[in-house]
Amino acid sequence: MRRWAAAAPVLALLVLGISACDDDSVKPDTLPRPEDATKGEAVDVDAFLDELRGSFDNGATARVTFDVAGQARLRGHGVVAYGEDGMDVDLQLSDWQVKGAEVDLRTIDESTYMKVPESRGLWVDVSAGGDPGLAGSVLEDADPRNQLDTAADTITEVRYLGDQQVEGGIVRRYQVVEEADATTAATSTGPAVTEYWFDADGQVVRRTVDLGASGTATFTWADWGAPVDIAPPPDDETVTVRELERLRKQQDRPHR
Repeated sequence: MRRWAAAAPVLALLVLGISACDDDSVKPDTLPRPEDATKGEAVDVDAFLDELRGSFDNGATARVTFDVAGQARLRGHGVVAYGEDGMDVDLQLSDWQVKGAEVDLRTIDESTYMKVPESRGLWVDVSAGGDPGLAGSVLEDADPRNQLDTAADTITEVRYLGDQQVEGGIVRRYQVVEEADATTAATSTGPAVTEYWFDADGQVVRRTVDLGASGTATFTWADWGAPVDIAPPPDDETVTVRELERLRKQQDRPHR
């Protein structure tokens, strides 16, 4: 079904992205750690990535919200639990095909489920015979840790932009400049820029990605460490994509 494939790049964008100008005059070994920098100062990239990685330790949980103002407007909220090699999520998204409707998305133990208006109350297991694009992208790319191993090679600069007040607390704001991806270089107007905000405990609380002419994507984390309950849908409410198509054909068949 086209819906599953269409969701993949948008969802992947929500929760991944390490991105901010190139300054060859500053040598990496002279840069301060993020917490020691003064406003406007470039910081050590490896130290910044270590701090970012620390937010997603095994067992970390958070409440999340996101707003993608791109070619398709997508908003959502939910909870996430990070494991050693992946993450479980329970999200509610604004439907990008049916105005005013919502899409439920869960990923649990390497399985991905979606409930959409056309599934008529049933959960669709898109990891069992569905388009692998959605399941693969969400489970593999929707975790910033998957990108950190290569980020040090593509980031040209991380700069501390100063303190700000967010949600009643003081946070530290950083701008990350990354080389334009080879696949988008032809249409890019410059380097990829992402901004991160960290709270006093060193936890990331917001990320904003500049999408260029198409808009911006903002992702926020809150209530780090709060208990979350993410469970698979009941078996009697779950179908595969193939089963859903069969049920729809039966329901659309004219009655005699």
